[in-house]
Amino acid sequence: MRLSHEEVEAGGWRVQSLAELVDDLRQACPNVEGRPRVVAVDGRGGAGKSVLARRLRSAIPASAVAHTDDVAWNHACFDWGPVMVENILAPLHRGR
Repeated sequence: MRLSHEEVEAGGWRVQSLAELVDDLRQACPNVEGRPRVVAVDGRGGAGKSVLARRLRSAIPASAVAHTDDVAWNHACFDWGPVMVENILAPLHRGR
């Protein structure tokens, strides 16, 4: 696969179970209590982002998934950041 000049080559891949991934995510910010952790899943089209998000949602009680397409359906590829902040992250931060 040929990467565009903006893309960083990934490395350090390893196979792990969903339970191990969830544990790693929790350990990445161990002192978070009483507020949600936010996990961003990024990748090319067809890479399995939605499948991974769905599996994480099923493995973590009281979790939710917000897709970029849900809030930025009429924006350019990289212009949706402020929309995600305003409509997802800011309300989440306020406890909504």
